[in-house]
Amino acid sequence: MTTEWAVVAAAEQFTLDARNNGELTFTVSNPGAAPDTVVFDVAPGEGSQRGWFTVAEPQRVVPGQGSVSFLVRLAVPAGTPPRRYDMTGFAYSANTAPEESSRSSGRVTYDVRAAAPPRRTPWPWIAAAAALVLVVAGVVGFLVTRDGGDPPPPPRARELTLEAEGLVGEATVQSRGPVAATVVAQPNCCQVTWSGNAQLFFQGRSVGDRVTVPVDLPAAGTWRLSASRTTSFDYANTIFLVDGRQVGDTFLGFTPTVVRTDIVDVGTVRLAEGPHTLTLVVVSKTQGTDRYFAGIDQIRFTQLLAP
Repeated sequence: MTTEWAVVAAAEQFTLDARNNGELTFTVSNPGAAPDTVVFDVAPGEGSQRGWFTVAEPQRVVPGQGSVSFLVRLAVPAGTPPRRYDMTGFAYSANTAPEESSRSSGRVTYDVRAAAPPRRTPWPWIAAAAALVLVVAGVVGFLVTRDGGDPPPPPRARELTLEAEGLVGEATVQSRGPVAATVVAQPNCCQVTWSGNAQLFFQGRSVGDRVTVPVDLPAAGTWRLSASRTTSFDYANTIFLVDGRQVGDTFLGFTPTVVRTDIVDVGTVRLAEGPHTLTLVVVSKTQGTDRYFAGIDQIRFTQLLAP
């Protein structure tokens, strides 16, 4: 019997960095009762090439009613014409021909930007610029040391810690299956005490379900995202997106009992000052229930300062 694979991308678009590199998670689900071995691959769109993409562990066993996630890395070569490109992920059973059991994700796009040409400094000004730097450095040193005063203290890193349950009122939920997902503020339960005595409790029902909350950062810079989350017997595997871009790896939500984690680093991302979105996406599960739940206790953004 042919497995009717389901393939879902974590987002509708790769977010590329300044070097036109990016990554995105695809989740493949086995709706049948029997385990099967799946092969995941990438179909590049017009103007792109398969060699731009790398798939981590492209062949895996998927249990019946289970799911697995595949991380796809994209590296667009230098000189590629800047425009919008697209691709799709597809999966098929390892023991059949691809055309017999292949199922595809939706189309995923990515915008390739032109590489900025290096700035050229006219050579007659190089010596003058170097001399000016030395003069400025000498003046600053004199002003700092003339009165025996101490140098100014280094700037302090900003930190923004949010109680996730406090964001429930502003949260938006997207459901991918026939049963609608919901989000609530859940008070202490199950012998667990959360910070603020509550958590954001996301009741997902299908792979691809997601909840998005707003975050307002006080300054531009590189920020480390950390979070305290909850695991349980009916909790799913999830990822975080910041402004639609995946940050960090897949978080495994299953434990036999309810457990609150410490605040753990997720990943770093460079962001502008002002409003942003933080999205929790269900990508798979390890338990045999129809629930794809998740819980977030606290969210923390810490600005990383240059040494």
